[in-house]
Amino acid sequence: MKNLLFPVLVGFLGLGQLFASQLSSAFVIDRVEASVNSGLVLLSDVRGFRGSLSLRQQLDPLFAETHLASLGTSAKDTDIIEFLIDERLVAQAFPVTDTEAEAQINQIQSNNHIDRTQLKAAITEQGFTFDEYFELIRISSSKRNLIDRDIRTKVTISDDDVKNQYYNQYSKSQPGANSYRIQMITVTVKNFKSSAAAKEVIDRSFAAVQAGEAFDDVAKRMSDGPTASSGGDLGMLPEDQLNTNIKEQLKNLKIGQVSPVFGSPQTSFNLIRLVDIKSNDDERFQKMKEPIRNQLIAAEYQHQIGLWLERHRQSSFIHRAGEAAVSGLPVAP
Repeated sequence: MKNLLFPVLVGFLGLGQLFASQLSSAFVIDRVEASVNSGLVLLSDVRGFRGSLSLRQQLDPLFAETHLASLGTSAKDTDIIEFLIDERLVAQAFPVTDTEAEAQINQIQSNNHIDRTQLKAAITEQGFTFDEYFELIRISSSKRNLIDRDIRTKVTISDDDVKNQYYNQYSKSQPGANSYRIQMITVTVKNFKSSAAAKEVIDRSFAAVQAGEAFDDVAKRMSDGPTASSGGDLGMLPEDQLNTNIKEQLKNLKIGQVSPVFGSPQTSFNLIRLVDIKSNDDERFQKMKEPIRNQLIAAEYQHQIGLWLERHRQSSFIHRAGEAAVSGLPVAP
């Protein structure tokens, strides 16, 4: 028994001179790939990650929509290590005890009307151990706590966001597909001593709007267009009734945004604000509205989670194997 155990123990503990003469036949059982504050990412974690991809797809709320998920088993070790570093940061910020993980599993059993024996049989049938399942439940609970406590309140998608996405992604390329409600400030050059004087007025109008003054208030005060008294409101206009200059500005605007100054020193200078968009194919828009909203919500969750991870990476000690040592700190082998 002693002869069988000895090479394994030596390979694991790395006792230098004791096995120097056997380096050619040694193999790595495990090694540290990164340290994250007080936690470690091991080579065995990377291997375990590759082996648990299908289970992660089912359990991990922050995995399914990632680029790493799309790569699957073809993902590089370095990409997996970075994912696991992020995972350690979440687990450290939102720790889940064995008791809490056990409670989650009990709830899963209750929801599916199965007992522990049946659950273990289902896990084994998929090629996993209960221990692997337990640890994924733990980290998945940490990630759900992150979402519930820190991310969810930061994700808001308005009806205007949905309309903008529909306009830009689905109907923008179809001429005549939309109608637009627009507010407009017009400064007519002939009403001033020079085009420079007119330009100064429109520039002051733009500056006032940018500073936060309501567009309709600025229009009533500064515009000499026919709709100035109504705050520059042109109403809802089909695309084919808009002139080329306005159409060109609308290409770059989302609902609520204001264009830069445009126009001609020979005629007039203008500003427009896009108030609303209405699809002339309303039936199609209604069918796509909720899928678009869900798409935007998912993207915003990923964005906010990315910001959270970036903040915590900056305030944490993270060291990857092979990086230069930090003075006074041990280096990962």
